[in-house]
Amino acid sequence: MNFGISTMPLEDYQLGKKCDFLREAGIKYIEVKPKEGHFDFQDPKYLDDMGKKFKKNDIQVVSMHMPTNGVDISLIDEHERVWSIREVEKTALALLRLGGGILVVHPGSKIEDETTRAKRREKAEKSIEEIIKFCEYWKIKIALENTLPGKTGDNMNEILEIVKKFDSKWLGICLDTGHCNITSSLYQHANVIECLPDIKDYLCHLHVHDNRGKEDEHALPFEGTIDWEKFLNTLKDIQYEGTFLFELRKREKNDEMIKSVGNLFQNLNRMEDR
Repeated sequence: MNFGISTMPLEDYQLGKKCDFLREAGIKYIEVKPKEGHFDFQDPKYLDDMGKKFKKNDIQVVSMHMPTNGVDISLIDEHERVWSIREVEKTALALLRLGGGILVVHPGSKIEDETTRAKRREKAEKSIEEIIKFCEYWKIKIALENTLPGKTGDNMNEILEIVKKFDSKWLGICLDTGHCNITSSLYQHANVIECLPDIKDYLCHLHVHDNRGKEDEHALPFEGTIDWEKFLNTLKDIQYEGTFLFELRKREKNDEMIKSVGNLFQNLNRMEDR
């Protein structure tokens, strides 16, 4: 199992200017966060230039996150829903251009009116069906991510139901450990360890971060309440073969945090081997 990082802690910088740093920090695998001023996923020339920079620095784009600038595939307004789908599809094409294979998709964002939850899920499923057809053509895997409380897809059982419904090899699950830790704390849902056996046949990607069960801190493992030894052992039991991808939030000593990830991953592996 390889480790990598999301570029989220670098989102305030042009990613191209951080490639040398990532190489020096020992980061070989990344998930790109598309964001204006950080990574322009809609400019073909920029993508080609970035592809060369990644190759020069021995960095592989494993995955890309869908845009989060108002994009929501569960929106009831049809114009806005279709616009969101097109933005996700553009991201898929950017990922393809960079040689990556996994597109992380949120089934929806915050639900302001809980009476619309069922309708929002219906719209999300309609959108996912369209995105699957698009990604299947380009041979890109969709990793459907469990979301934070109050959003479409904030229940791992719901994520599993959607994935099973489509029964497509191009649709799997991205387990976000931090989101799951919060929903298990607030809703008494299965925690990050308990849910793994149920989703093992569909788990294709991880967003690894920690918290204390209340806020989405995107902290390093061991800074919150997740039992990482049990988590690593259970990953081994279910034979997870994807990337152990850290999704961390920018902090004051940002560079030091990123440089520490390699050693942290090795420590986690040693716990697994005990």
